[in-house]
Amino acid sequence: MIIININQSFNTMSGTFVETRKCKQCNNSLHGRADQLFCDANCRSAYHFQNNNHEEMMIRSLTSYVRNNRRILKTLCYKGKTIVRKSVLDSMGFRFENFSGIYVTKNGAVYYLCFNYAFTPKYEKGIKKVLIVNKQEFMKDFDPWSFV
Repeated sequence: MIIININQSFNTMSGTFVETRKCKQCNNSLHGRADQLFCDANCRSAYHFQNNNHEEMMIRSLTSYVRNNRRILKTLCYKGKTIVRKSVLDSMGFRFENFSGIYVTKNGAVYYLCFNYAFTPKYEKGIKKVLIVNKQEFMKDFDPWSFV
């Protein structure tokens, strides 16, 4: 009985078994460079997509939303402090559920941070508005345990 490793093939020229290299994704034979792992770019991309950590992809996506929110706040708040209607932020694609931090003032006002910009919701005469400010120096000393 002859046992042949499936990763080896018989070379008729030399009469020996040689290692057959296979694509990590589709298991097709590889030809070319000795360090080649995939038969083409599609297999390489599919392999890395399957093996990529989906949690990391979610974090990248959330970070992207927060960066977009920051860009919108920066566009609207060029003087350090401004109040705009919520509808303006909505029309620019702002996502209120995505932010990088929270700051609570001593009088209980809650500011949602998008890196170095902050916003807080307001009502003025029944209209939803948002106060936007640059992150202030005193916000760096925030102690969340002071509210527990």
